[in-house]
Amino acid sequence: MPSLVTRTVMLLLIATVVVMGSNACAYSSSKVATGESMQPHNLGTSKSRNSRRPWNAVHNWTYWLDNPDLKQISATNFELVVIDYSANGSSKEAFTSGQIDTLRRTSCQRRVVSYLSIGQAESYRWYWQQGWKEGNPTWLGMPDPDWEQNYWVHYWDPAWQRIIYRYLDAIIAAGFDGVYLDRIDAYQESYAAGHEEDMVQFVAAIAHYARSHSPLGEDFGIIVQNAEELAVHHADYLRLVTGIGREEVYVQATNMPTSPQERANAERYLDLFRQNSRGKLVLTVDYANRADLVRTAYERAQAKGYIPYVTGVDLDRLQINPGYEPMCHPVP
Repeated sequence: MPSLVTRTVMLLLIATVVVMGSNACAYSSSKVATGESMQPHNLGTSKSRNSRRPWNAVHNWTYWLDNPDLKQISATNFELVVIDYSANGSSKEAFTSGQIDTLRRTSCQRRVVSYLSIGQAESYRWYWQQGWKEGNPTWLGMPDPDWEQNYWVHYWDPAWQRIIYRYLDAIIAAGFDGVYLDRIDAYQESYAAGHEEDMVQFVAAIAHYARSHSPLGEDFGIIVQNAEELAVHHADYLRLVTGIGREEVYVQATNMPTSPQERANAERYLDLFRQNSRGKLVLTVDYANRADLVRTAYERAQAKGYIPYVTGVDLDRLQINPGYEPMCHPVP
């Protein structure tokens, strides 16, 4: 038979186990009662981040807005894809999180980014209401004569900004890696005189909102299109964005080479993004179909450390230029 000392030790051990079990049950019950997850925080986020290519490891890209074919894109080696959030621009044809995840995972650990115009309203979008016209609502401006169904907006108006945040919610829910913000250059229009700082602050607010709501957090990409001169007077803006996309650095639509002075001016500002933006990402898109101009655009951009793409101005197809087929590079 066990000695008195042995039995005492055994009883103490049993009591300790019972108390520990009771505390664990109480802890578990409190988690259930408060609705708090029992799983470690950000477990999925870590896995999600690890499956994505670093922004500064992107070597090629494609830009397809009008009816993008996800299966066709999936079959390529493009490392960065900029598409609309929807097959036809409407909420009914919005891409699902499953479709975006498939597009991301099929090749190269690619990044998938959604286009979002913040300086113009588009009459084919989900937010457009019957009866809207210039001045109604008050933030809606004149139509853009160069682009049908596009209207300038008072982007500093809270009512317009609330629409953009709702739009951003849908993009984040679909699992995009970032947004490609267009019509930043609206601040240059005469109606927006004096509102340069409002555009800078709007982009900053979008970045803060997206990065605080997306599971990617600070890794959520903010790519701005054009208006590269903002980098000179707004250092915080430059450090905030992942990178920039710039149209017509080398060839204007269509097949019209830019002048040496135009190229030098653009490159002077783009170099600031290459050096100081978060992702060091400079994307160029030129509009040409002549082989010599395609070659010139690629060679000049690559010599500067930019990431070139040459396609049609309507952005309605996948363009793979002979001699510049995308290659999938290993992730560091």
